[in-house]
Amino acid sequence: MILFTAEELFDGVQRKFNQAFIVSDSKIVWQGDKDSIEIKNYNIEKTINLKFAMPGLIDCHVHITKIDGQSPYGAIEHAKATIASIENLKELRSEGVVACRDLGCADSLSIGISKAQKEGYLQDFPTLISSGAAIAATGGHGTNISYFSDGPDEVTKNCRKLILEGADVIKVMMSGGVNSPGQEPGPPELEQEEINAAVIQAHARGRKVAVHAHGNTAIRRSVIAGVDSIEHGVFNSEDIIDMMLEKDITLVPTLSAPYYATIEGIRQEPDNPDHKKSKEIVDRHNKITLLAFNKGVKLCAGSDAGAPFDPYNKVSFELVLLNSIGIPVEDVLKIATYNGAELLGLNNLGQIKAGNEASFIALENSPFNDINEICNKKQVWIKGVKVEGGNYE
Repeated sequence: MILFTAEELFDGVQRKFNQAFIVSDSKIVWQGDKDSIEIKNYNIEKTINLKFAMPGLIDCHVHITKIDGQSPYGAIEHAKATIASIENLKELRSEGVVACRDLGCADSLSIGISKAQKEGYLQDFPTLISSGAAIAATGGHGTNISYFSDGPDEVTKNCRKLILEGADVIKVMMSGGVNSPGQEPGPPELEQEEINAAVIQAHARGRKVAVHAHGNTAIRRSVIAGVDSIEHGVFNSEDIIDMMLEKDITLVPTLSAPYYATIEGIRQEPDNPDHKKSKEIVDRHNKITLLAFNKGVKLCAGSDAGAPFDPYNKVSFELVLLNSIGIPVEDVLKIATYNGAELLGLNNLGQIKAGNEASFIALENSPFNDINEICNKKQVWIKGVKVEGGNYE
């Protein structure tokens, strides 16, 4: 058994000082004050002293196979994409991510990786929750990573197909992107009856529904249907936020997506009008996200890593962005740990407490003093094994 002491600990819910926890194999078996006499009841073989510790990060929106230019794979490309995806998972791990949710890939490739992990492979990698391909309208958003579904019957069939393939969650492309042509920004691409069908099929089989929705109409239809999470939500509105709160629907704002589309997109393609439009929506996205938080809507952290210009090795910057719009550090850390575990159904993660998996990170300096510390080099432990980082002992 290993005794970890921490000068400062965020346990997934609150900040504490002078704490300790005991790890046996892959599990946390005890947590409390570091001076507790209860520690004597355990056979401690080693003590590691940490400055700051917290649960590992949970990224609720990634694309581990990348989505830029992706299309159905041949056998050779499939093997290549699988290896690249594992390398991308490794980059996420270096960022302190101990679990992630892949929301859309060609050929449902990520389902195969998730299945392999469930069978015992990649145990020192982040736990992978996968949607496989998304559900989308023919010619709609996410063409290269989706199953085309027109009408409730096709939505029903493809949801069942994805669940048969092994999808952990159903991803629905409810709207276009912020730059898609239409009568409103992020125009709706599926009808009310179509998203209703997806929710019915997913919930009947114990799966949650995550919805790509930028535009107001698309968000409204999704909330009426009773989806589990709204991804992005740029053109949300206060009345819909109230509905989300009433129905306990989570928001995964992915602030990184427009941020990188703006910063990196303009740098690499300065004359591209889409990137300039992304810059225009950043302020609106920030304000509506903060309003949702202030009204009590549950938020989770999602980087959208793998989307164009959105890197895997900077996903922790999503926490900096969440804090920059006015969300307190303690809440940001909860959003990125406890809330994420709850949304993904990973009840053994997200908190440093007895009975949970020993998947956590250590930092040399506290993010409570400067949130940017969360972006620095981390010591990462997955299932009781140190997999990344130096010694902060």
